[in-house]
Amino acid sequence: MTEDPEDRGFHVCLFGASLDVGNMGCRALAVSLIQLVLEARPDARVFLLYGNRYPSVRELRISEETVAKVEVVNFRLSPRARLREHLLWILFLACIHRFVSIRALRERICESTPWLKCLKRADFVGGICGGDSFADLYGLRRFLIGAVPNLVALLMEKDLVLLPQTYGPYRSPIARKIARFIMMRAQKIHSRDTGSIEIVRELLGKKARGKAVQFCPDVAFSLKAIEPRRVTIEPPLDRRSVDVLVGLNVSGLLYMGGYTRGNMFGLRCDYQEFVRDLVVRLLATPGTHVLLVPHAFGSAGESDQGACRKVWESVADTHRDRTHLVTGEYDQNEIKAIIGRCDFFVGSRMHACIAALSQGIATIGVAYSRKFVGVFDSVGMGSMVLDAQQLSGEELLEGCMVHFRNRGIVAESLRGVVPQIRSQLETYFGKEVLGVGEKKTLTLVSKEIINTREGRSC
Repeated sequence: MTEDPEDRGFHVCLFGASLDVGNMGCRALAVSLIQLVLEARPDARVFLLYGNRYPSVRELRISEETVAKVEVVNFRLSPRARLREHLLWILFLACIHRFVSIRALRERICESTPWLKCLKRADFVGGICGGDSFADLYGLRRFLIGAVPNLVALLMEKDLVLLPQTYGPYRSPIARKIARFIMMRAQKIHSRDTGSIEIVRELLGKKARGKAVQFCPDVAFSLKAIEPRRVTIEPPLDRRSVDVLVGLNVSGLLYMGGYTRGNMFGLRCDYQEFVRDLVVRLLATPGTHVLLVPHAFGSAGESDQGACRKVWESVADTHRDRTHLVTGEYDQNEIKAIIGRCDFFVGSRMHACIAALSQGIATIGVAYSRKFVGVFDSVGMGSMVLDAQQLSGEELLEGCMVHFRNRGIVAESLRGVVPQIRSQLETYFGKEVLGVGEKKTLTLVSKEIINTREGRSC
């Protein structure tokens, strides 16, 4: 029998990591995963399985020197979709495949559906659910759509690895039961924060004491910054003539009040008022310029572009020459490079914050969920998270200004931590997640790193 060319190489199938969204956080996860996989297994063929209108083959810049080719295998939810691409049909066929023993029928099922055909050939199957969607934080529907691919993998009897992500909250009993079902049957569970580890252990209960939940840093800490060929900023910004540049990421999702447009995340402050007031306070410091940086692009209501522009337009004319707006659209590597120009950063999109932290920039996370403190804690920066669900607008402003004044101490701490995180992530991902070579256990960076060095300024 001749070898099928499609069977060559180490096949890696990844769920919940999309290249076709305007949110650069989701794309940062996808590209970082691809980069880590290829560093560990240069022979790997990477397949991204997610909801999209069409399948495609994509070429991605992994670094300045490296271009990787990946294949997108799509599913759809539209009633007008072709049957073989519909997610519910894929789930139905996976059920049949699991419970029938006729080999010819099982093979025919896989060959009839590109999604199942790809999954059947996989040597490694991993799910990351957009980093924070293995939860009903954004609603039950979104959780269920993200959970189905994991269920399909289990029905196809594949060894499912849950990649580093945030687990919970699970407000709905249905979400809790499905999450527990998947976790109980996953081969490995990796968490990007200790809080999630506790939630997983509580959810699994005493019967799953032998089920290990292991820490691994957020994969986006490994993302490379790539300078855009051209950056458009209004008004133009000459970085060499600016004493202090503060990057401010305004979340379009929070600016519109969440998907419900009614303070969906229960913030104690008026977010729109807070970001406008923060710009004013920052500009009160002589020599300081503010750069408004979107991290989610597109025309949807949650796009950061519109929110950043509204904040920029609200600035008084007397301060407009020191308030700058990043215009145009950039990919995940490029927007990271733009963020890298800043001396201090305040963000409400977590992966915008990770882009800054991973470049040694003192960063404040204005949090609307516990995922922020968990990820910041992993690099010893938990004290830099300001919880907008607990703090008033004035308390948030005061916290931002205290950390702004102490930015040098924080940046010094980060310079020692970030290279360790990157090295640990690359080593751990290859050996523990993909199983290449000898396994190595990681530990969280101690919170004392920031506490002892920032000391009396906290």
